[in-house]
Amino acid sequence: MNLILNILKNIPLFQTLSEEEDKLLIDHITMQYFPAHYQLFQKGVLGSAMYLIKSGMVRIFNEEGDLASLGEGDFFGEMALIENEARMASAETLSDCEIFVLNKEDFAALMQKNADIANKVQAAYQQRKAENGPTR
Repeated sequence: MNLILNILKNIPLFQTLSEEEDKLLIDHITMQYFPAHYQLFQKGVLGSAMYLIKSGMVRIFNEEGDLASLGEGDFFGEMALIENEARMASAETLSDCEIFVLNKEDFAALMQKNADIANKVQAAYQQRKAENGPTR
């Protein structure tokens, strides 16, 4: 649980959550195992989950090439929890991976049950969107 908590504290959407709220969020995260060269998602597909890497390596890429190589403690796909937009890139495991997964449906259910979490995440999301500017 400490590893998940440490990763969550680095994700802008979740930085303002209390310890109790972190625990509620962690309860909705599942550990999944993926073999090497497994496609987690494809560019252009609607995002349905966020990923936090426990072990292994993942590459983020598009038709022009690799955009990032991610490893233990890294996360990706967090904007899919809030936005209803297609993925901007694809993700594939480079090695056997253990990855914590937070599904969009589980996250939405938690947000409906807990207004404090919903308000904090929405505020962080709005701030991040303002900082990043338009994506298209």
